[in-house]
Amino acid sequence: MLVGTPIQPAVILAGANAMSSTAVTLKQLAEQGEITSPHGRLALGILLLQDLATLPLLILTDVWSKAGAPAPVAVLQQMALAAAALAAAAMITRPLIHFGFPRVLRSRSPDLFLLWVLMTALGTAYAIHLAGLAPAIGAFIAGMVIGESDFRHRVEDDIRPFRDVLVGLFFISVGMEIDVSALASYPGSIILGALVFFPLKAVLVFIVGLIAGADREASARTAVILAHGGEFGLLLITLALQLGLVPPYLGQPALIALALSIGLAPLAIQRNHWMEWLFGHRDRRMAATEVTIRTHTEMLRDHAILCGCGRVGRLVATALESADIAYVAVELDIARFRAARRQGHQVVFADAMHHRILELVGLDRARLVILTFDRDNAVERILLEIGKRDPAPASLVSIADELDMTRLSQHRATAIFPENLAAGRALADQALLLCGKTQEQAASVVNSVRSKLARN
Repeated sequence: MLVGTPIQPAVILAGANAMSSTAVTLKQLAEQGEITSPHGRLALGILLLQDLATLPLLILTDVWSKAGAPAPVAVLQQMALAAAALAAAAMITRPLIHFGFPRVLRSRSPDLFLLWVLMTALGTAYAIHLAGLAPAIGAFIAGMVIGESDFRHRVEDDIRPFRDVLVGLFFISVGMEIDVSALASYPGSIILGALVFFPLKAVLVFIVGLIAGADREASARTAVILAHGGEFGLLLITLALQLGLVPPYLGQPALIALALSIGLAPLAIQRNHWMEWLFGHRDRRMAATEVTIRTHTEMLRDHAILCGCGRVGRLVATALESADIAYVAVELDIARFRAARRQGHQVVFADAMHHRILELVGLDRARLVILTFDRDNAVERILLEIGKRDPAPASLVSIADELDMTRLSQHRATAIFPENLAAGRALADQALLLCGKTQEQAASVVNSVRSKLARN
């Protein structure tokens, strides 16, 4: 508005730029093991609120498309009527879901269940359309109500093929709306939008984090994680362009800038840890952590270092304790750390990926390092640190499946244990015993299969 943009396109562009990609962010944070970190939880909370904020923005866009430029009071009245219609749709949909879904499930017909899900979504969308709102808003309401029910996981599994196909179609439709000539027509606007909106958004997210009570480091990392655009932003601008609410000279540069930011989002999220050094919080936290770790490990010699103390790590820790082998476990996930502490394991809260932590837990004095988490970049960094020692301690790596064995074997791990093969061998052994084979016969068959898999 400061540069003369009318209020309607200004609000729509502001709402579009405020959104971040939930799909990209959560997938990347999950791969990095940061969902439960302070910045991960803060980012997740903001993403959920952004998803909810999409609804009033869709309603507002729909109202403006039908009423032109009504007075603010009229807009508020129409928003109130829309909110009442949505509340009524939610109230009506809820008992239908709770009444109909159990009866459909009793039929044991997956086709009937899928049909009922689709009819629920389409019926709610049509009812909202009759009330004068966009059908997409009704489908959004149906999804929210189903998400609160006991059937959400079954519904999610059944509609996943539709979701994957329609997401692809959505991005195709967005791509078709982008005028490639806009790259040549409005290069300055695209660059200016990228250099102004997204850094400004990061600053605002940082301020929100501080207001929410997060420390400066978590707020800064969240700001980097959420600085990009999102799918709902693309949707809002695409709808606004189709309805004529945003002129092409504003909408096309914003659409291109948003799309580019989504493409670059994984790179920014991967490097959010660079913010640790900006405020010095890491140094103070590390100093406090060092005292705790040194207290637990300074007397250890020829011990085992257990990197990760989750469901696999706790079993390994129990075995080491039973064999009277000294060890120390390092766990970054707060929930797993607390669970390990409750079970009495020797565990410290830290990130084993950092070489200072490995030095504190006595990597130079250790006999064995066991890695039980699935953060690929962290596993590789730890193996590189192990390889720098002379003599290097033995290393055991637990991975989800055998697909990563070739890559990790290049880092000279002593042994790599795919969890799927270990579980498969144990199940096969028990299956053979229950089918009448002796222990020796079952062991012979399992060993034969293991040899074949090793050769392959």
